[in-house]
Amino acid sequence: MKQSTTILILAALSSAAFTSGTLYAQAGDEERYGACVTLAERVPDKAINIALAWQAEEGGVPARHCEALALFHLKEYAEAAARMMKIADDMRVGKEMPVRGGKRLVANAGLLADMYGQAANAWLLADEIVRAEDAIEVALALVPHGSSQGRELMVDRARIAAADQDYELALQDLEAVLQLDTNRTDILVLIASAARGVGNFGRADEALKAYFKSYPDSPAGLLELGNLRHAEGKPDEARTAWIKLLVASEQGPEAEAARLNLEKLDLQVEDDATKGNE
Repeated sequence: MKQSTTILILAALSSAAFTSGTLYAQAGDEERYGACVTLAERVPDKAINIALAWQAEEGGVPARHCEALALFHLKEYAEAAARMMKIADDMRVGKEMPVRGGKRLVANAGLLADMYGQAANAWLLADEIVRAEDAIEVALALVPHGSSQGRELMVDRARIAAADQDYELALQDLEAVLQLDTNRTDILVLIASAARGVGNFGRADEALKAYFKSYPDSPAGLLELGNLRHAEGKPDEARTAWIKLLVASEQGPEAEAARLNLEKLDLQVEDDATKGNE
């Protein structure tokens, strides 16, 4: 039984990478932009209307980005990604960027990398893997290797690689990030998922044990624990982990994945029982 959703892909649903209120702080209109971005996450339909009105007032790139974020939160991932790519291209040359000191601003490498990285994550969730790969490589090329931003983009590339079933690249990137920053205990669950993908169950188990020390009863951790135990041929232990997840958290993408996995497990048990009675 193939697990319904990998932890690596579920992690891309986190809105943290899409709500940077400081993205255009240097460009002015900080309060308006920050309010629009916050609204995009909470009430995306309303945020789109506000962003469109702002664009009519020549709000430019900040207003367009708020609209793209709202589309993302409406799960219009492909449309959001396409808009983010266009915004990044315009930021390179200063098109529709705010004017300061009589000159139109041009985005620096860090801002461009952030935008391409956001587009990559949106492409991932739209199941446009090749486009996600292209966007994340552009983002990584813009930042110094090993920098804080570069490490975050490597985590994003790992998620994209996992969606393409390239678990070796995913594990390589994640292990490199952990080596550069040993405090990144949050990615241990992602390492476990990637290690499971390459069949290194020992490393997966080791990573999960370390992860639970920092995040006990984490839904992501419990989902991956169930995935790992099932891959190891221990369906009863897998069921225990997934049920524990649902007891702790009934809502969210991890809970949905756990329910689907339990349904598949039950069907598999029924099928095995039927074959045994034949």
